[in-house]
Amino acid sequence: MKAYFLGSGFMGCWYARCYTPMIANGWKGMYHGLSEKSIKPANQVMKEILDSDIIVFHRANTNWHHRVGMIAKEQGKKIVFDNDDTFQLDESHPFLNLDEKGFYQNKEKLNNVVNNFILNADLITASTPLLAEEYKKINKNTIILPNYVNPEDWPAVPQRNEGDKVRIGIVGSTAYQADFFGVKDLIKKLTKDPRVQVVLFGLHGKQHRKDNPLINKIHWKEYAFWDSLENVEFVPFCKMENYFFQLDELKLDLMMIPRRHNYFNQCKSNIKFLEASMLEIPVIAESFDGGPYQELDGKNGLLATNDWEEKVEMMIKDKELRRQIGKDAKEYVLKNYNIANHSRKWLDAYSKL
Repeated sequence: MKAYFLGSGFMGCWYARCYTPMIANGWKGMYHGLSEKSIKPANQVMKEILDSDIIVFHRANTNWHHRVGMIAKEQGKKIVFDNDDTFQLDESHPFLNLDEKGFYQNKEKLNNVVNNFILNADLITASTPLLAEEYKKINKNTIILPNYVNPEDWPAVPQRNEGDKVRIGIVGSTAYQADFFGVKDLIKKLTKDPRVQVVLFGLHGKQHRKDNPLINKIHWKEYAFWDSLENVEFVPFCKMENYFFQLDELKLDLMMIPRRHNYFNQCKSNIKFLEASMLEIPVIAESFDGGPYQELDGKNGLLATNDWEEKVEMMIKDKELRRQIGKDAKEYVLKNYNIANHSRKWLDAYSKL
């Protein structure tokens, strides 16, 4: 059986949802690497699609995906839709109240495209139970395939911070989806703490924002906050092929993962915890019913609700505790989330088609 993976341009999601299981099972896809430039020529992609049995569409949210899907089905291929985020709009969705002109109508149209693809697919694969339940309302043949890690993609020996300041990182979507709003006061306090260096990894640089003013218009609240802080080490977005080493080079002593208590975040996976753990970076993550980090047990990471400052202070003071939690977290992730031990789940799921 041959499976073939088609991407959506979201290379971070492509890595977790497609590239990792694809490589582990010896399959092919429209990208032969993690760079956007690694996309194959259209005629080669079509040839490889026609030579495959299962076509996996990651975030099939365009008419192009539909056209290719229809051609593949006409050729007798089985179609799989995969995703790890909800597209559903609710009052707490991070993108609902953006100022972008026509956003709501565009989002509604996008949902219709996605839902139509889900309806006509042979199998739906989702990263979390709640997201799977959402898709089951449209297509009952929906299963859960969690995110896993490939240890070979990560530095074998993580870099360590041997400086005087504790480096506390806020990474990825947490930086621009208003998830940090609940700990803004703590972040302000940390930026003034002489023991601490706050590291922000995952916003557009000022020049990029200047060249693309819509970014400032959409995320003006977030940028207004971060720009008001003086002592923040700012690291802008990087390409996916550089992400593992860029994160390692930050030499973080701690990663904070605050999340708003909403449906969008309930649907999210634990991917940020997995990534931090591969570099032995201890995590303090938001705790709420149905949240993605409830497996943190105090040994492999810490959960926080209204006690963020207390937990952060404990970690700042205790270097040995930070190091031990980081080591235990990596051991936990390698035991439970190594793709080498779970790659057959994709083979089993596709074989049933």
